[in-house]
Amino acid sequence: MPLPNPSRRTRIALVCGGYGLALVAAWVAGYLYDARLAGAPYDTSGGMYAGGQLITQLAAFLAVAMVPTLLALWFLRGHPGLWNSIALASVAFAAVGLVAVLMPLVTTDIRHVGLALLGLLGLAQLLGVPLWTAAFVLFALMAPTPTAKRLLVIAIGLELMIGACAAIHWFSPSPPF
Repeated sequence: MPLPNPSRRTRIALVCGGYGLALVAAWVAGYLYDARLAGAPYDTSGGMYAGGQLITQLAAFLAVAMVPTLLALWFLRGHPGLWNSIALASVAFAAVGLVAVLMPLVTTDIRHVGLALLGLLGLAQLLGVPLWTAAFVLFALMAPTPTAKRLLVIAIGLELMIGACAAIHWFSPSPPF
């Protein structure tokens, strides 16, 4: 028995409701964080307390928001131009990330703001490689066109190269970068 195809309004309501639940989850996480630490002496470190609460709320929101985001992408499978754009942006993101990760092999002088931002992107790539790789694998599984699938496989390959760089960086006794 095939699943019913929801109307456009139903799809929008599902995605918006999912993001609403993500906001509620963030609020609950912040409330529980506040309740747990209400008795702690934080009079000299209020900024750290607030930062921890913000990170907790953000983590809860992002974890729950993955579901409506994937649902929205699933609903948009009928738009091959969008998926080709997503795939091309994924390859560009992974390629620039690989350049950013390899940048310390060329220069460590980051006095120029562009190089500083590239170094920051390199750090984000080193830390986020499991997330980006998983996202690109999910996108490749959902992509409706062969072109998008091929581009996403290229992005996955670039992220795996960044993962190898991350392994060398984090686990080598004297990493080259």
